Amino acid sequence: MRRLKEGPLQLAALCAMTLLPATAAAQAILQQRCANDALNPSQSEARIYWARRCALSVGTPSSAYGYWGMMSANGAGELIEYNEDDYSTNFSGKNTYIGQSDVYEINNSTVNKVYNFGPTSQGLDDQGNYEWWRDPARRKERPFHPTFGSESNINSSTNKQLFPHPTLANCTLYLDKNGTQPASGYNFYVNGYCEASAPTSRCDTDRLSVRQARERLDWVRQCALSQNVGSKSAWLDTGIPASNGSTLKDYSEAGAPSSRRYTGDLYGYDINATHTELRYLSGPTTQLVDAQGYYLWKRDASRQKQRPLYPIYGSTSSNSTGVQLFPNLSDCSLYASGSETPASSFYVTAYCSAIY
Repeated sequence: MRRLKEGPLQLAALCAMTLLPATAAAQAILQQRCANDALNPSQSEARIYWARRCALSVGTPSSAYGYWGMMSANGAGELIEYNEDDYSTNFSGKNTYIGQSDVYEINNSTVNKVYNFGPTSQGLDDQGNYEWWRDPARRKERPFHPTFGSESNINSSTNKQLFPHPTLANCTLYLDKNGTQPASGYNFYVNGYCEASAPTSRCDTDRLSVRQARERLDWVRQCALSQNVGSKSAWLDTGIPASNGSTLKDYSEAGAPSSRRYTGDLYGYDINATHTELRYLSGPTTQLVDAQGYYLWKRDASRQKQRPLYPIYGSTSSNSTGVQLFPNLSDCSLYASGSETPASSFYVTAYCSAIY
């Protein structure tokens, strides 16, 4: 494992580094490129995670190394990084998804485009690679996503603007935003970073990564059971066969006050059904018992949705009125932004798709 002994200092320097390009003329061109590649905060963050995924899967990351002296905030050991390429041999950034201004450091680039500076946690993603994140309160309202060109010099008159597929379906770059003209025969380069537009929806404001969406769903299930069911024997027999025998048992929040239900009515306030259907694709369902003694449904890991759905909350039942509320996963309360006082009532106002 290669170590970067001056890691803390280099990390700070990278955070302060000017985003490419630097000259006034290039900045003007970048502004035009960004106007043509405008994304809302959710789309911008999805682009950032797409670049991370492609850098890890299509690139050839060198062996991981730990930042010397920089431990993860969640007790998961020393922060582990990957290089998409070698800055000393690929100074221009040819065919890389991580900007050369970030020295091709995949996790460092990703976390600093999505979050403001702060303690950094890490864990394994679905592909078994280490990923970094910070407290949701550190998430940037307007993240910075990479925009691409066919040449490293953004000032070149022959530098064509390139785009990922509109659904981020692959790691190919295209000549058009609709993803109909692959940029075959062209190299690609990160020409700079674009700031996302201001949030226009509550899903933009409470946007979650896949890992965070799964944490939200686990929180919903646990709080719905502990706050609105209580008794482990208060299950309802669905009559649906479980893949490991017997029939699936669920619990309902329907009898709780309408102003304090965690699951929402998408699946009739049924707790296990909500947790399972938002997290997984359809498939055989296994029934287990969780650590608290409640019935728990699971499906094979291969059936997990690439972008699970998760509920967001407000002080009224409408998604366009009242105040948006946010959970603190350390308790079962919901809070207005910046408030430390739990809301006396809350409603599920929408379900959002996780960021890639």
